[in-house]
Amino acid sequence: MSRPLLRFNFWLDNYPEYNCGALGNVDWRSRGTSRPVLGALSIAFGLLTIPVYAICAVAMLAMRELSAYKIMLYLAVADSTDLLFASLAFGVMSITGEVYCSNPRFQLLFSLGLEFFFFCSGTGCLILAFNRFGEMLRIRPIIWLFKGSRAYWVLGACTIPVCLLVLFTPLMLFNSTHHMLFFDPMIFDGKFSYESPVHFAFVIFLPTASLTCYVLLLLGLVCRYGSVRELRESQALSKATLPILVQSGAIIAIHMTALMTFQLVQFMPAEAVDAALYLAHVGWMLVHGSPPIVYLALNGTIRKPFDGILWIDTPKLSICPIFT
Repeated sequence: MSRPLLRFNFWLDNYPEYNCGALGNVDWRSRGTSRPVLGALSIAFGLLTIPVYAICAVAMLAMRELSAYKIMLYLAVADSTDLLFASLAFGVMSITGEVYCSNPRFQLLFSLGLEFFFFCSGTGCLILAFNRFGEMLRIRPIIWLFKGSRAYWVLGACTIPVCLLVLFTPLMLFNSTHHMLFFDPMIFDGKFSYESPVHFAFVIFLPTASLTCYVLLLLGLVCRYGSVRELRESQALSKATLPILVQSGAIIAIHMTALMTFQLVQFMPAEAVDAALYLAHVGWMLVHGSPPIVYLALNGTIRKPFDGILWIDTPKLSICPIFT
């Protein structure tokens, strides 16, 4: 039986396909599987990356005059908050062996928060790619769109579809037995068909559009300057713009790989892709936990608060507004 694809998720437990009492008095906690190693590793990842990301975000505040850093701050908030769900809360539920019906209301709030900030991160990644595309190719309408406080309006407007997505389309729910999130709450066996074409389209569109913007940017730069050598010698790849370009590309590549992997495992039986499910969750965490590593490796200004702590001493790069 198919289920409606649009509904208000705050009433999720009132719908028959999510009715945990339909099967009688079931001990739902016995349906889960405790995974202490996975849980501990997930929690450790979050505890390591969230503070580092927070320090990077503080360093970005001094450079928020640049539109790229406004977007990177948005990403920092989305990524750090989603790590609270994808690493810390996921880890705790893995240890305790949770399934949807063991705590439906908590699972609902967990899924709402996890998916909201997950898609905010993907949206921010796309906006960053679009911003770099417009500013480095000096496309005036795009430069105007992100100039000054308008960048915040763009970010706010692009967050609205994310809110609609998580509130009115099927949510993904945690299951400790398969250590992943699924549209199927795994209450009934084959009685309902759980799917979300809107979710699928969103997950495909965000990384694909981000990658397209980035590839068009690189092609546009080469076409404008005639050759890679002339491009390197031009102001377009100065000490100010090159780190941001490389950072954006690295983050986009990570998003693209992780989201596509995550999407693929949703179309396979959970029992058949057990190892892939572990990789999918690692990819999910890397989507949110890798940006601070990229910043520390490539951006000397963001790295300054860590001077004396990091073992590798790399050249410092000053950031100054050129195209913004």
